[in-house]
Amino acid sequence: MSDIIFQHHSPEGSFTQHQPHRRAVPARRRQRYTLRSIIIGMIAGLAVSTMLFGMIVVGGYGYFQILGLILPGVHVGSVQLGGMTTGRAAAKINATWNNQTEIVIAVEDQEWKAPFSDFGIALDAMATAQRAANVGHNETIPVEMADTLRSILRGWPIEPVVTLDAEVARAGLTKWAETINVPPVDASLQLQGGEVVAIPGRTGYTLDVEASLAALSTDPGFLLKQGYLPLVLAPIAPRVADVSAGVEEAKKLLATPLQVTVYDAITDESIAFSVEPEQIADWLVVESTDNGPHVVVDDAKTITYLSEIDETLSDGRFIDPERNAGAISQALLTGQPAWLVLSHPATIYDVQRGDTLTSIAWDQGIPLWLIMGANPNLDFNALDYGQTVSIPSRDVLMPLPIIPGKRIVLSITDQHLWAYENGSEVYSYVISTGIDRSPTQPGVFQVQTHELNAYASIWNLYMPHFMGIYQASSDFWNGFHGLPTAVSGNVLMWADQLGRKASYGCIILDLDNAETLYNWAEDGVVVEIRE
Repeated sequence: MSDIIFQHHSPEGSFTQHQPHRRAVPARRRQRYTLRSIIIGMIAGLAVSTMLFGMIVVGGYGYFQILGLILPGVHVGSVQLGGMTTGRAAAKINATWNNQTEIVIAVEDQEWKAPFSDFGIALDAMATAQRAANVGHNETIPVEMADTLRSILRGWPIEPVVTLDAEVARAGLTKWAETINVPPVDASLQLQGGEVVAIPGRTGYTLDVEASLAALSTDPGFLLKQGYLPLVLAPIAPRVADVSAGVEEAKKLLATPLQVTVYDAITDESIAFSVEPEQIADWLVVESTDNGPHVVVDDAKTITYLSEIDETLSDGRFIDPERNAGAISQALLTGQPAWLVLSHPATIYDVQRGDTLTSIAWDQGIPLWLIMGANPNLDFNALDYGQTVSIPSRDVLMPLPIIPGKRIVLSITDQHLWAYENGSEVYSYVISTGIDRSPTQPGVFQVQTHELNAYASIWNLYMPHFMGIYQASSDFWNGFHGLPTAVSGNVLMWADQLGRKASYGCIILDLDNAETLYNWAEDGVVVEIRE
């Protein structure tokens, strides 16, 4: 039935329209009806979603089971393997992990990189892929479905299968220990702004190879996952951690420059220089003793310093550390100047026309038996022009510590001897040297033996106040002595021949002069014999 619209005229003459009468619906009832509709819709939607999700899970489960694929959400580190076959997963794992060729080695503020192969580490890509493929497979259906759901919702991390070759790892760690190890630093003294300052020691460390290997063996996969090498470091304490107690002692040693004299016994030349306290401070170290810290001189550092002086010397001369061991430290500790002796190298002599072994030995100032010993394969009876002859160092003729300030000089031509002390002549004597068929060898030697009354069995002679200076052969000494006495007949020989060649190679003085020289010249005094 259609609505009927009534019209009437208003008093003003216009028409007014009237709507039909309808029953009003309460507002609260309309609101309740709307909320219920929403809830019903939500429940229906959820049911549909759950059903769809279940269908997806069931369908996905069937899909991955039938095709034997790795479940979605399964991963090795950052490598997602879901939906892959075992072979494809192995290839991807291998490409991602085994192509990481470098591992970080970090110690304190230092960092290095090394190949994984240095430490015997390798990832088994196929075994790892198989481990991933086993998730949600080969179980009961409820378990497999539960695993599938969990993997989809939460993911499923897989630990990589890592192998470790312990021997390779040990060798790698041992090799890298040479780079990683840091030695401790002993406390030291420095001169800063003219003041002695104590510098504290610093602890070092060494790589504990076996402990590091044990840590690596516990979880070799850690190396691949974290990207750095687990190291076990053993601290090494310095021998001397504090040197503050040695400051006053060091101040005394650094009070004045050290005076050094380098002496060349061959040329009788001296080179003098001073070492400033700043340099000396670098040589000082402190050693712990039962009586507490004690300042000493590090001989190794002084040797390094002296080797720099060698570069300024000519003719190959050098300062031999063994020959001058402790000379500088002794000088510093006693407050005396340091006295060092130069050494000389072996040389090569080019044979000239007319040379003989005797002439070479004479010119080089080396007894011929020593030259023969240095050239065992050389035929000295057939020397040719241009041949080379090895000449031993002249230092072999002065094996004892040299006595500073004393020197004996004698002239074969003048048949005279002079003795000097600190540059001043103290004795001047007439002498007799060897006859031409048994000459006295020119050269630079030193007093090496003292014997009050030596016996010469070859000539059946007694030689009073004998001082040996060089070996004319491997078992025969020449030296200084007083006028000899022939055992047969008890005859004093050559008393009237002083000043002329008379002996069999020794240097003869009268009895009083021989005794004086014997008492004045200690073993080690340099003897220079000139032609």
